[in-house]
Amino acid sequence: MLRPRFLSHQPEMEAIIHEAMVCYVGMTSGEGPYVLPMNFAYADGCVYLHADMHGTKIDILRQHPAVCINFNTGNELFHRHKEVGCSWGMKFKSVNVHGKVVFVEEYDEKYRVMKLVMQKYSGEDYEFSEPSIRNLLVMRIEIEKITGKVYGY
Repeated sequence: MLRPRFLSHQPEMEAIIHEAMVCYVGMTSGEGPYVLPMNFAYADGCVYLHADMHGTKIDILRQHPAVCINFNTGNELFHRHKEVGCSWGMKFKSVNVHGKVVFVEEYDEKYRVMKLVMQKYSGEDYEFSEPSIRNLLVMRIEIEKITGKVYGY
């Protein structure tokens, strides 16, 4: 039987974070759990998110800044015996990050983060207008705990 492999090597977990195209941000409001897919950047041991200045997630995070963020890649269906249902599974590489959201107010840091985000998704270096940066909310998650698991690789 194939068993998951738990990760303890920081560079291996960071490689999964960098490879992921979206992250899933879990937070908790008074009404219960709330999870959203988001674009992100990762640098200097922190996860960076950006969003509009208002909305449900922002209301929740201002009240309850603790988050759990999942990154996963390599999802691939496999089987050992096609005719045996219990022999099917899903390969994956997964990292969970726990931390607290810090709202970034400093213009230069917001600008730097948006350059990181655009570099991740486009591979290019972009410039931004002052209003586009000022009217954007940037969040930094300082990692308190990181865990990882790989299955099928």
